[in-house]
Amino acid sequence: MRKSLLIIDDSELDRAIFNEIFKKNYRVLRAATAYEGLDQVRKNAADLAVVVLDICLQRGPSGFSVLERIHKLEGCSRIPVILLTAEPEPQWVYRGVEIGAADFLVKPLAPIATQERIRSIIEQHWGTEEEQDAEAPEGKISLAQAELLTQRWQRKFLSFCQNHDITFSSYVQRLRVITSALANAYCELYPESGLTPYDAKLISMASGFAEVGQLALPDDIIWGGAEQPEPERSLFYQHTKLGSEFFKEGPPEWEPLLSYCAEVAMFHHKNYDGSGFPTALSRDEIPLSAQLVHTAMMCSDLADRYENEHNISKMVYRALSLRAGSILSPKMLKAVEASQKPLENVFRTMRHQQRAEDVEEKLRVKEALSVRPTEPPAKSGGKLGLKNPLINRRPK
Repeated sequence: MRKSLLIIDDSELDRAIFNEIFKKNYRVLRAATAYEGLDQVRKNAADLAVVVLDICLQRGPSGFSVLERIHKLEGCSRIPVILLTAEPEPQWVYRGVEIGAADFLVKPLAPIATQERIRSIIEQHWGTEEEQDAEAPEGKISLAQAELLTQRWQRKFLSFCQNHDITFSSYVQRLRVITSALANAYCELYPESGLTPYDAKLISMASGFAEVGQLALPDDIIWGGAEQPEPERSLFYQHTKLGSEFFKEGPPEWEPLLSYCAEVAMFHHKNYDGSGFPTALSRDEIPLSAQLVHTAMMCSDLADRYENEHNISKMVYRALSLRAGSILSPKMLKAVEASQKPLENVFRTMRHQQRAEDVEEKLRVKEALSVRPTEPPAKSGGKLGLKNPLINRRPK
């Protein structure tokens, strides 16, 4: 289990307050500068549950720069980083979400609220204490080895996607967190299923590779999706098989991670009633790993649809409840209901991301309107206007 928390803050008082809040349950590491903080991350990467990082550091790089550096360190890309600020300026929130902040805390810290907020984030990313301590069955890959392996694969996978949409990385991370929440809930609700905390962690890791097979398809086929006419539609359907084959015949010591990756890649478009693709299997014949990731994708899609609603998680659950027994199983719906709290945290972060995109879009439009007719229009950069073909996931 990860038992260390790190706070990087140039305020001695704030470091002391953070230590008092968490010292009974965690080993609290403290750093006064960006460089001290990065050094602590390197030394304690395997044990760090979370990093709390002040945005406005007086000496050295800013908190934003430190956040980016942490996620580039070997074995540190999954460590959640919470930004700390005395003045939650909207542009700071947008910037933080854009580069991967897990959440924000506002000074002064309220002890009880801070404890609850950080505990919730730790469980989202690493699971409960029992899940973090889950041991691998004899002869199977350890969770530490699986985490290191999937991080390496993920970096390679995302490097191929960066020219399609730079937001795909945040989508993959979101999918993994949602899958983890659903899998953990399913473990508790249905112990007879045989799904263990160990399996739940591996399935959440596998979720990030659901669409890896699309890398083998031409862009125009990916953009067309499942709605395009034949023969392009059948070619699009092939990405599930291609993705599954990618994980076949690997080293036995990587099991069962490889099997979960192959199942997810093959059946993540498969509906519970047998519709969707590929055509084989229906209901409980569909691997549980694929059912979990399929449901997580629907949660993410529906959250995007209801992003302007006051209670996104309620709307997502209501929409899924109309599909229970056809698109997803009744048991999977129960898992969604039991995951309401972690899902709400994910959807809140998504809302920050959308607001950031809205601000950038307005700036882009304003810039385009200000260009004189005799000048060529400026090219938009970043993620604006770049629809990601890899998120064209399922038929409507």
